[in-house]
Amino acid sequence: MQVVVAGAIGFVGQQVVREALAMGHQVFALIRPERDAIYPVASDRPDQLTTVPWGADPAILRQGFNIDPGAWVVNTAGLHKEQPGMDPHKVHTGVAQTVVELADGIQATRLVHLSPLLREAGDAFIQSKIAMEGAIQRSGVAWSILRSAPAYGPGDDLLDGIGVWMARSPVIPKFLEQVPLDPIWVGDLATALLRAQEGIQEVGGHGVLWGELLQRCAQAAGKRLLGPTLSMETMRRLARSFGNKPLFRGLLPFTEAGFFRHCGGYAVPENIITDLLGHAPRSLDDYLLNEWPYRDQSLGRVSGQ
Repeated sequence: MQVVVAGAIGFVGQQVVREALAMGHQVFALIRPERDAIYPVASDRPDQLTTVPWGADPAILRQGFNIDPGAWVVNTAGLHKEQPGMDPHKVHTGVAQTVVELADGIQATRLVHLSPLLREAGDAFIQSKIAMEGAIQRSGVAWSILRSAPAYGPGDDLLDGIGVWMARSPVIPKFLEQVPLDPIWVGDLATALLRAQEGIQEVGGHGVLWGELLQRCAQAAGKRLLGPTLSMETMRRLARSFGNKPLFRGLLPFTEAGFFRHCGGYAVPENIITDLLGHAPRSLDDYLLNEWPYRDQSLGRVSGQ
């Protein structure tokens, strides 16, 4: 099968390319040549992976790169959180238009779109994601939307963000300890995208509370949570004043709107990840103890539960 990956330079997109190559698919990775001159994923077979320019005319892609009718388009492009100076609605409208035109132009048989869990519709960022889903559903191409809990893996914003926080700050405060999460290994998410069924599905990993996640990260890093327990109001004020500012990004990596989204949690009650994978998802502890860049490597390789 041929797979066209939009957002191929991103954290999830790169993993989708790797997983598709491992499955034996022919992969076309959409990149922006002016920014992504050297693509970090490679294949042993030179004809199995081709980088193509983002936004190119679909007819030219189909004819010039021999993309056959019947290919899948997997879209992981888009903002994963607010970015200073970027209008999420403008960004996501543009991405959706480009991806839909691509899928229609190459006569794709499936358009697979990665979306976050949509628990609240109040802020502009989530509204832009909802609008993006609507554009995918109106595309006229058979579509799948995979709503995912936060993904983790090397280079992520979740666990690496916690690792940077622990490395830079001598005090690690406790907050929102009962917020539920179902973080998912990025390799499992990539496989799920390549096996997505028609319609909307939700996926996540094993359930954990935010307080438990902080504790597991501290243990894996050989550290202790020494800070105070901060109230929701205190964290909200900190996020409003310092969130996503360059100087404080490593210590407070979310905005006020992002903080309120976090308060709602990322639990996935109708989780179909095991059905898509054919086995249980990777455990969080296995990654933290054996692969997380911020782990205490003096502990050696251990078996995660």
